[in-house]
Amino acid sequence: MRTIHVVLAAAFAAAAAGATACGDTKSPSPTQPSAPSSSAAPSASIAGASIAGTVVGVAGSAAAPFRTLGTGMTVSVTGSNLSSAVDDSGRFQLQGVPAGHVELHFAGRGADARLGLDNVAEHEAIQIVVRVNGAVAEVEDNHRQTPDNRVEIAGIVAEVNASAGTLRVRDTVVSVPAGTPIRHSTTTFRLADVRVGDRVEVHGTMNGSAVVAADIEIENEHAPEPGEDHGNPGPNPGPGTGTPPPDGGHGDDHGEAEVEGAVAGKGGTCPSIHFSVGSTTVQTSGSTEFRDVTCSALANGNRVEVKGTRASSTSQTINASRVERKK
Repeated sequence: MRTIHVVLAAAFAAAAAGATACGDTKSPSPTQPSAPSSSAAPSASIAGASIAGTVVGVAGSAAAPFRTLGTGMTVSVTGSNLSSAVDDSGRFQLQGVPAGHVELHFAGRGADARLGLDNVAEHEAIQIVVRVNGAVAEVEDNHRQTPDNRVEIAGIVAEVNASAGTLRVRDTVVSVPAGTPIRHSTTTFRLADVRVGDRVEVHGTMNGSAVVAADIEIENEHAPEPGEDHGNPGPNPGPGTGTPPPDGGHGDDHGEAEVEGAVAGKGGTCPSIHFSVGSTTVQTSGSTEFRDVTCSALANGNRVEVKGTRASSTSQTINASRVERKK
């Protein structure tokens, strides 16, 4: 995956710029950041990529999982003079971002956090929701679209309509043609097996105003077995159903986290090792999947993307479900 690091959405740059030009100052609800339609295509008139986002923070309440950090924070691109103030609704926008690896620096309001974005392409439109807490920045939702209409979406499933062949990731409806590969690690799933509250990564293309999936990966640490009767709420679960259930089991995935950076302080014996990525401690186990590197070959200084779960919203330790080495 092209990583945005991590534990999503704001407008694509073209849509956000259009709203500004029209004088639209209406802000989204601070308790549920929203993502506009993914039909907005990247603009070829401005050199570099565009990155639009919403900053959220830990609210300390399961009933109100989002709190915008608002005025007083600045987002800048390391190694450049590009920066954007975060407005009262938590939004920021960067234009003309150089292609390649990009590091965003979130500073102010008690935060000093950095977030890496890999493989940023010329004229790519990126929209993210970023949870910032002190020195940690984690992606909640990630929508990316390149000029050749390739799309990558990562986030929480808010609705599944197996009969219609669609699912919704926050506000983006994704068409899932019959036969589209849906996997969790090496296990194959049907669309009907996907649950509201699952975290997924979708790769696909734009077809007109629609996102059409080419493949889907379920990223939960504890995914259900294919065909399991898991109480899917049906084709139209309605507003608010993107919140994972509070009754344990599959709903425990609300503690999922993602972090990217250089490995430091590796210790322990494979498969149970521990290391640091920035201020985050990573713990692996026999169930951790290693990609592009083995547990024993992983070395201090390697750049990795780690996905897993936190024991609590304030924990600085991730129990890793996947460790992927990045080039």
